[in-house]
Amino acid sequence: MKSVIVQLPFPSQVTPDPVLDRYYHSYAEYFASIVPDFRLRAGDLWEAPLWVAHLDAAIGEEDTEFQDLSLMQSDGEALSEHLARSAKEPALFLFSPLAQNLDLATDVSMRLMRRGHRTVMGGNMVGVEPHGSFSMVYAGHAQHGLLKKLSSGDLTSDVRLGHQPADFGYRPNYRHLARFANRVPLVRINASHGCLYDCSFCGDAWSRQLHLVPLQSLVDEFDDIGRHFPNVRLAYIGDKTFGQSRDAVNNLIAAKPDGYRFVVQTHVQAMSEWLIDRMEELGVVVVEMGFETADSKVLRSVRKRNDPERYYTWIERLSVRGIHVVLNLLGGLPHATMAAHRQTISFLEDTARHVKLYNLYNFVPYPKTPIFPSLRPRIVDWNFANWREDRPVVFLPFHQTAGELWTLFIELVKYCDRLVTRRIESER
Repeated sequence: MKSVIVQLPFPSQVTPDPVLDRYYHSYAEYFASIVPDFRLRAGDLWEAPLWVAHLDAAIGEEDTEFQDLSLMQSDGEALSEHLARSAKEPALFLFSPLAQNLDLATDVSMRLMRRGHRTVMGGNMVGVEPHGSFSMVYAGHAQHGLLKKLSSGDLTSDVRLGHQPADFGYRPNYRHLARFANRVPLVRINASHGCLYDCSFCGDAWSRQLHLVPLQSLVDEFDDIGRHFPNVRLAYIGDKTFGQSRDAVNNLIAAKPDGYRFVVQTHVQAMSEWLIDRMEELGVVVVEMGFETADSKVLRSVRKRNDPERYYTWIERLSVRGIHVVLNLLGGLPHATMAAHRQTISFLEDTARHVKLYNLYNFVPYPKTPIFPSLRPRIVDWNFANWREDRPVVFLPFHQTAGELWTLFIELVKYCDRLVTRRIESER
């Protein structure tokens, strides 16, 4: 039975929030001015869907197909008809939906099953799909020999704790992503999988674990990327927290081809002069740092430590060394308050001369987040199409209404837009 990996449309691509959409136009303009390797034209994507390369390699079959339906209408009947017509005979369709297109994936899957096909769902939404909506549901990281595990009814993956070499039995296969070669300004690569921090809002399925990618696998992966993306010289390091493994950092330095520049994301607790030195050696031009909110109490409620003075120190140190800083801000946290919002705005103003851009998200309680079980009784909207990072939260917050939190989030977006616009105008 042929395997078909399916990328479905996302509603947020069709109906983006206008305030966020305006902000990210300014964002893209300024990002391109500080990172010359970043070129985003109309119709381009920020990056190719890396999960496809991982899943294709885990399946390990030459005849595996990839159906990219991301530009089609979110119509279950039309999508299932397209997939069934392309398969011609009974096939195995694999989906990895997010919240906003889970209902669409469910609809397409059930239509395909009625036609005699088999379907598999994996990813962050496992556990809340309607019973019987997929032939199989797979929990965990895809490993080599995935089809044998599925056929045997083993729908979980083995998990090991601590620092250990990754033993997934494969490295990503980029062959199906070559079609995006002229549509993306950067590629993504991982030197490690997982994270040793335990922030309860994070949907990383490898929480409190860290698995290193062997050096030779990184070398081979860079070679594969070079063949399929010959004009791309900007790479995003997908490690959940860059720097928590010195071995992973050193492997990247040893494996990287000449001419590449890198964007990384890190945790303020991982920052050190050693790490900045290695960033310069690797060719890091942008550091994304998770900040979420300036209120320590709110962050402690989601198991993240926050020392504003430490942020001030390392934001300035990175800026002085010529590395651009981007802060990741998260609205809609369950224990957020008006006071927390004011503290965050004040922090952003105080650090504006050293921070170039801001990534902005509203919290979605994905089932794989550690906080999900405690929030589940407070969820009031089970229409997954509304579970979006550019929409109001779908649960009852502890100190404000969902509408009040959304108002504060939009105010935060507008404030960041003013900061970025001010910077653009001052540097013209």
